[in-house]
Amino acid sequence: MNRRDGAATPIWCRTIPPEGMPVGVGLIKRSASAMSAEVARLRGVVVCAWRKGGFRSYLVTCVFAGAILLLWLLDHSAARQVVATCCGERVGEPVRSGLLRLPGSIVAPAPMLPVWGSIVQVVLAFGLSEAAVGRLRTLVVAGVAHVVATLAGRYFVWYAPPHLGGLSASWLNAIDTGPSAATVALAVYLAIVLRCPRLGSVVIVVIAADFAARTDLAGREHLVALLVGAICGVVQLLILRRSTRFADRDSSELELAEGNVSELELAEGAPTLGDLRPR
Repeated sequence: MNRRDGAATPIWCRTIPPEGMPVGVGLIKRSASAMSAEVARLRGVVVCAWRKGGFRSYLVTCVFAGAILLLWLLDHSAARQVVATCCGERVGEPVRSGLLRLPGSIVAPAPMLPVWGSIVQVVLAFGLSEAAVGRLRTLVVAGVAHVVATLAGRYFVWYAPPHLGGLSASWLNAIDTGPSAATVALAVYLAIVLRCPRLGSVVIVVIAADFAARTDLAGREHLVALLVGAICGVVQLLILRRSTRFADRDSSELELAEGNVSELELAEGAPTLGDLRPR
């Protein structure tokens, strides 16, 4: 079977690389081509949003990046105690006071990440999400992931046994701040919603490798944030599929109803298109 016969090429023939090329090289080239297509898709989303609204399309991203830089400057000045009081989330503190610090802790300086790393994370994850799905969904996914990951960190230190990822009591004084959990969730969420499986696989591999390299509190929270982002993406796709199904059904019912009305008018002697033409 070949393309000259007008038939589709079988799948097992499509995967065969050209003569003289190793199978692994062909697979790498196809994967690289597919990944470049996904990157081009994301770039198109960003450029389209920029042409549509400029900086206004990335208002949330600019606010978060600016807040991270501002708090970092304050943290290296005489106002360091103010930053610790309003944004310094600690695992061993009561839940009530921790919840009050949650909004500020997402932009507070991360203990194991330089300020430029936090800003780059926010610009990439928040910028892509804001351009693709809008401000509201970006804030919802990032906020839910940050809250769930922070509470999960307390579970791993307070209650979880060692065989379920529990950590020792020495982590009670650990500072739990930074936007990493929110950015991880947004990255996985966008990979699912925008149909970029290869880029999503890269994110998952990086998070898993980071967790394997250092099984600390941040690694566990990143895994939780990954699950939150995946759940949000799957839920949105299911809702979209259901709404599309209902819209198709409604349009079919509307077309059927219009057809029945036309037949009824013809049966009652309503003028047809031929009757309305001038003679």
